[in-house]
Amino acid sequence: MTHMKHRVGLLVPAGDSVMEPDLWRGLPCRLTLHVTRMYLESATIAGEKKMLTEELEPAARRIAQVGPELVIFGCTSAAAILGLAGEADIVRRVETLTDCRCLTVMGAAIEEISRHSPERLLLVTPYIDEINERLQATFSAAGFPVCGIAGMGLASESAIGAIKPRDIRRFVVDAARGALVAPDCVFVSCTTFRALEAAQAIRRDLAIPVVTSNQSVLKGIERHFASLMNPLSA
Repeated sequence: MTHMKHRVGLLVPAGDSVMEPDLWRGLPCRLTLHVTRMYLESATIAGEKKMLTEELEPAARRIAQVGPELVIFGCTSAAAILGLAGEADIVRRVETLTDCRCLTVMGAAIEEISRHSPERLLLVTPYIDEINERLQATFSAAGFPVCGIAGMGLASESAIGAIKPRDIRRFVVDAARGALVAPDCVFVSCTTFRALEAAQAIRRDLAIPVVTSNQSVLKGIERHFASLMNPLSA
């Protein structure tokens, strides 16, 4: 018996070498992934705003041609720098052009973190300070009690993607243990960061929930298709 394949579209910054493999590894075999890349000059506020202005809508038009049932906007920080209203505008623009639901990484992360009801949320990122400030403000506006943020200070997609999971683990664990207020949940941001590979070890080290960008998206995809197929498997 042949099972119908369900198509997931992914709009991702051109230099992201991590999100696509993470999703392929985590998606059930009845889902297929179709990717369109958006040029991102640098992981800065100026660079990400330029991507949203010049690249988002052409990319959405291209991904629409494969007829996806769900489109992922695959950049945590680009949505976060615009705040919740800006994130909602990204969703509106993509949904208008693709005629299907759009899920942002930011939206997926908010939903996944909410399941843990944190009282002291620590944000850990590879980003520079100007991005971190916007990210923290957006999570706070979403109602999370953010107790701190730690960033690596990187503005290059290739540099972020080159960081090994063991180094991410060390950075996150050191940030959590060195925080002025001990967190009860950690969110590790960035789709280009190999944080999903390190998450299980970080959870063991800290004994608290650890949520990552790409993990959040996989959970969001699963929830979206749960009503279409039960169980979500081959």
